[in-house]
Amino acid sequence: MKRPPYLLKLRFRDSRHSFGLWLPLFILGPVFLVFLLALCLIVLPFVFLSLLFTWRWGWWRPVFLSVPAFLRIVCSLPGFKIDVRDNGRQFAIIFF
Repeated sequence: MKRPPYLLKLRFRDSRHSFGLWLPLFILGPVFLVFLLALCLIVLPFVFLSLLFTWRWGWWRPVFLSVPAFLRIVCSLPGFKIDVRDNGRQFAIIFF
């Protein structure tokens, strides 16, 4: 099984300046998940109210099947590189 990325490198370059930023995703990931859990708990009553008034059978199936697809995409990110260049400026995102 593939592993999720553990580092994210952001690199900004200009003709005069250069700046790089390393973000440890193994630390930011759990913090993001706690924030996402808190957000879900706040939104949950509104979701239940909307389901009460607009109930459709089988609505859970696409949601349930999208979780493994999302995890496959996240685990395929190591080695992914985005590099944008324009007139001496450069911006790069690299997943490790």
